[in-house]
Amino acid sequence: MNKQKKQLILLIILFVMAVTAFGIVSKMSEEEESKEAVNYTVTNLEAEAVNKLTFTNETGTYILTKQDGIWSYEGDKTLDLDEEAVQTMVGKVGNLTSENCIEQVEDLALYGLDVPEITILVSDGTDSYTLFIGNYNEVTYTQYLCLESDMETVYTTTSYQISSFKNGIDDLIVEEEEMETVNTEVQ
Repeated sequence: MNKQKKQLILLIILFVMAVTAFGIVSKMSEEEESKEAVNYTVTNLEAEAVNKLTFTNETGTYILTKQDGIWSYEGDKTLDLDEEAVQTMVGKVGNLTSENCIEQVEDLALYGLDVPEITILVSDGTDSYTLFIGNYNEVTYTQYLCLESDMETVYTTTSYQISSFKNGIDDLIVEEEEMETVNTEVQ
């Protein structure tokens, strides 16, 4: 009987240890998930409400405005812009979050933000954000950015988020072939 009691006590101790270990591992997993899920809000505009998008890159400065739901280029209002492409650009920067945030930055040159590669202004007429886009980090495959209103905080984003802003206005114009197809489909 004494041997059975010892075995039972040993089993109870092992069971308690297993439950405790499971609890610790579960808690660590939850903490890891919560760390991974942290996103920092960079911009916070509703894409549909945005009515101005200005971007400057190595090819020039482009000012796009939306009036009555139609986007136009300030440099030549007769150009027929690809509305979907412009809305995609707005969607990428109008409500932008970042997984990484570097605070109290003293030297923007370390991130290529002293002379930004791209500058983007996005506005809904009430609120506006000016983003400076800096260097590409080949290790993390991200691009550095900061807000003009807070140059001591640097965020990261994917190159995909800002790739459209590297192009010129020609990439936003609906090509004649597309226009003919649309016109043919309408008739």
